[in-house]
Amino acid sequence: MSKVDIHPSAQLGDHVDIMGSLTLGANVQVGANVTFYPDVHIGAGTIILAGAVIGRPPIAAGQLTRPLTVNNKTVHIGENCVIGSNAVLYCDLVCGESVLIGDLATVREGCRLGDQVVLGRRSTLLYNVTVGSRTRVHDGVHLTGNMVVEADVFFGPLSVASNDNEVYLRRYKLLPMELSPPVVRRFALIGTNATLAAGIEVGMGAIVAPSAMATRDVPAWTVVAGIPARTMRDVPDEDRLQILRKFGLADEDSA
Repeated sequence: MSKVDIHPSAQLGDHVDIMGSLTLGANVQVGANVTFYPDVHIGAGTIILAGAVIGRPPIAAGQLTRPLTVNNKTVHIGENCVIGSNAVLYCDLVCGESVLIGDLATVREGCRLGDQVVLGRRSTLLYNVTVGSRTRVHDGVHLTGNMVVEADVFFGPLSVASNDNEVYLRRYKLLPMELSPPVVRRFALIGTNATLAAGIEVGMGAIVAPSAMATRDVPAWTVVAGIPARTMRDVPDEDRLQILRKFGLADEDSA
């Protein structure tokens, strides 16, 4: 049985569509024309702006390279988050506290966002992406399916990531489905318009320069640039030490 539990202090705009079970905590603000699919839970103080869609299930049409899978259809959004206008959040989603999702952003099924994550306008997280706390994903970024991004990472505008270097044949099912997303370690910075190829690891504190195409692993605390990206220099020791000290970490050179 569907259960709708809306705190008395919550505010709902005009034409809000509630399609099933819904929980809205204290002081939640919901703009006009928001759609809630079933099994959505919104923490206290969260703001959802006009036109957002929360809990949308994935729906197949036509030819798919990867079969759709959904582990569950619930959505849990923590306290004091902001969901932008016309953002679309799919089901099987967990957001921490104080997460900002920009206007027109899309977050696919299976994603997990830590506390204080920022997802910029028109950005896309494909299926099963994990984003660590305090990571900032700028406008127009595309993070590919099954990708793991650790805490305190920065993605510049229009940067992209791929999980398949064999898409030429795989799209016709001439190769088995074996996807390999990149992994981005803590404190890394991905520059504007940069591209991360499938299967690589960007090490702790590494910098991928603007417009670079990283096709191989990027060692920790190094700067790479170019097409294909090559190591230019190390991150200055003082910069590395400042970052580690800010977070109360030991002075370690390992990734």
